[in-house]
Amino acid sequence: MTSRFLFSIAAAGAMVFATPGHADALAEKPLRASLDRLANAWNTSDGAMWAHEYWPEGELVNILGGVMPNAEAIRERHTAVLEGPFKGSHFESTVRRIQFLDPDVAIVDTDIRVTHFRALPPGAVATSPGVLLTRMKHVYQRRDGTWRIIASQNTAVLPTVDAPLTSGPG
Repeated sequence: MTSRFLFSIAAAGAMVFATPGHADALAEKPLRASLDRLANAWNTSDGAMWAHEYWPEGELVNILGGVMPNAEAIRERHTAVLEGPFKGSHFESTVRRIQFLDPDVAIVDTDIRVTHFRALPPGAVATSPGVLLTRMKHVYQRRDGTWRIIASQNTAVLPTVDAPLTSGPG
């Protein structure tokens, strides 16, 4: 009876660790750690740290549609904006969704909130006074056990128009 009881406890424990939620949390851990490093890079104005989260050939499309075709271009641009209009700004990222396409590829959707910026780059518009909201989609790829970003798309959330929508004449 004792061995059967111990086996039941061991089996129940194994089932807890095999549940999808726990497996997802373990699989997501390195991706969430990367997102934390991105936030830290922004908040410490470290363009090199930001770019380090990308594979050398990783690409980033910014909120204005500008393409940074590799990690070096990402480093250069982020160094410039973090020392310029975004110097001293605060970056917060919230995960909206993580979807694994296979064991080595994941799409990570985040909502970003940037505050305390000096100005915005020409062409960019604040979502509300003092707040820039964006939605960022990262494609992560794992190589030899290391997760880095192979592609990102950042889209600004534009201010809401207060006027009601109309269907037009007729």
